[in-house]
Amino acid sequence: MFLIRIVHRLTPDRKAQMDTDEHLPASSTKGKKSLIAIALIAVIVVLVSYIARCSFIASSRGKAFDAVQIGDTESSVVARFGSAPSVREKQGTLFARYASKPCTSPCFERLWFENRLQFDIEAWSVEIDQSAHVVDKAHWVSP
Repeated sequence: MFLIRIVHRLTPDRKAQMDTDEHLPASSTKGKKSLIAIALIAVIVVLVSYIARCSFIASSRGKAFDAVQIGDTESSVVARFGSAPSVREKQGTLFARYASKPCTSPCFERLWFENRLQFDIEAWSVEIDQSAHVVDKAHWVSP
């Protein structure tokens, strides 16, 4: 009742303005709630999709890495990973995103396979000699 008394003391113009502001149609309120629900569901779907894709890449790259053996050819490594390496680090050139030492003999080239969705947290490298055979491999994880 207190609020009603205050409303009655307002000028007719102000009262009319307050009436239109405070008494939105029910359909407008339902529409806003529906939009918020749809936006929330969309955000959840995007986050779940991102996490699922990130996990899939990490799992598939991990399996490919485990299958690589010393002596394998470069072409078999690329075939196992299913895509070209993210970076090809030549001997003596440091790829500082993950490594602290450059590829050195017998390594002629280091192939990097990254999971770019993890923002430079995880990568797999395979070192290739001059005859295009695997001489070493490493799994890199940033703390």
